[in-house]
Amino acid sequence: MPSRTRSLVLILAATLSGCGPSPDEYPDTPFATSRPTTGSRFDPTTTGTIRGRVVWHGTVPDLPLKSAAIPDGAGGHRWADMPNPFAPVIDEKSRGLAHAVVYLSGIEPEAGRPWDLPPARVVMAGHRIVVKQFDSPEERVGIIRRGDELEMVSADQAVHSLRARGATFFTLPFPDPEKPLRRRMDAPGLVELTSGAGYYWAAADLFVADHPYYAITDREGRFTLPQVPQGKYELACWVRNWHVIGQDRDPETGLIARQRYALPVEKKLPLDLTAVESTNQTFQFDVTDFPSNAMR
Repeated sequence: MPSRTRSLVLILAATLSGCGPSPDEYPDTPFATSRPTTGSRFDPTTTGTIRGRVVWHGTVPDLPLKSAAIPDGAGGHRWADMPNPFAPVIDEKSRGLAHAVVYLSGIEPEAGRPWDLPPARVVMAGHRIVVKQFDSPEERVGIIRRGDELEMVSADQAVHSLRARGATFFTLPFPDPEKPLRRRMDAPGLVELTSGAGYYWAAADLFVADHPYYAITDREGRFTLPQVPQGKYELACWVRNWHVIGQDRDPETGLIARQRYALPVEKKLPLDLTAVESTNQTFQFDVTDFPSNAMR
């Protein structure tokens, strides 16, 4: 049997046999048959802007590369050092924390601005999963409007499989490179994306949202939420936890098939925004915010 065919058969067998977490591990989200008409009552003359930074205080965690067995496409493996996908990215000069998600809670989608975020595209390449959406060439988190289609593609010659858990639940094989698949994201919430093809360290996240008031911090930790209607809200900052709390192994090979991380960390600030106002907010994190035993 050709090596590529063998790899695909193994992935399909794992998918059909229910390899990995059961649906009970991720409670079902009610299927969304409709979504709010974002921006239908939006009045730009009564809006303000929320700006700010997410900064890191104190010691920066030292996360060494970990040796991982990478499938070679012929039924074997080779060893290589791989980084932790959720290691904090901290700018040495500004102490800004990149890849944090800042979003507004408590807003009515109809009263907010129309959806204007660029489409998110999930790419599997170089034994990693990245989300291409904003100015950064690659992110580990993206934002998509509920009811829109998510495009996913493999850029590698190796066979890939993408596994989604959380607000939605699916596993899709990608036997050939540059042949995208699309999936409509109907349930709001957080979706964790991992590999079902043996690249257990590869992971990314996707927020499925009803409004566009989401931002991902840049390399200096900056964020902006423009055209926010006046009102009282909660401003939330969500950051991935890098601690590994468990690993599942393939019963036949003994190799790691899946890696689980501690719960993400979220901080919230109350916010009372008046019309035509610009406010600056700061979130601060340090190593003590990220417990190694934050079980799911």
